[in-house]
Amino acid sequence: MILVIDCGNTNTVFALYSYSKKIEQCGCWRINNDTKRTADMYYPWLLQMLDLSNFKIKDITGICIASVVPESLFNIKSLIRKYFKISPLVVGEEGMDLGLKVNIDNPKEAGADRIVNSYATEKLGLSPAIVIDFGTATTFDLVGEDGSYNGGIIAPGINLSLESLYMAAASLPRVSLKALTDRSSIIGKNTINAMESGIFWGYVSMIEGLIQKIKSNDDYSDYKVIATGGLSHLFKKSLSCVDLIRDDLTLVGLVYLYLKNKSV
Repeated sequence: MILVIDCGNTNTVFALYSYSKKIEQCGCWRINNDTKRTADMYYPWLLQMLDLSNFKIKDITGICIASVVPESLFNIKSLIRKYFKISPLVVGEEGMDLGLKVNIDNPKEAGADRIVNSYATEKLGLSPAIVIDFGTATTFDLVGEDGSYNGGIIAPGINLSLESLYMAAASLPRVSLKALTDRSSIIGKNTINAMESGIFWGYVSMIEGLIQKIKSNDDYSDYKVIATGGLSHLFKKSLSCVDLIRDDLTLVGLVYLYLKNKSV
């Protein structure tokens, strides 16, 4: 079994995969990202999650990590060193073969999750593609036919925008994010409905507009559009530009990278 860990700005996802016949997810658990959470705090939580899914630590033979939060990565590596006795593979660290070209001005600036998504896209036969990742930030990444990472766009995530609106405007309430499928909901008749419309349909328009602008370049006109991330299904019925939602893209990419770098 391979344990893959995707450490983002908001949440950290732990997922267990088998790979004997095909890559198959056996368990997936999400915890909010707290940079003060130590190895000794992670351990009982993860132990309980494994136990609830009828797995034990001894079932884990390999670990692969992608992180965009250095403080959390330190604590997770401490967890692994203390309780797993396994040397993990970490995306971006020396000695790990990423299996793709990073075609941007400074390749070291590319986020680990964006590299992993590019690799997964090629391995799953989905490239060339534009990958939209709905996370703390909403990112648009261009993946070449060969899986190369060719740059992209970073925009504020929808929850981040929602929170900023509440924090910056004294008279506006905090509202929950929800999918709106009826286009008659575009015009709000009260403050809450107006905010819900502005956030949801504003993001739909931003995403469709950016995809249209990217595809107006002939080099990218035939690229598939792949959506991933925790909020991707929220927009499933409202984004006509998305060809496929693959919410485990990063996790599967970590499995493929592990298998590439380890003889199993």
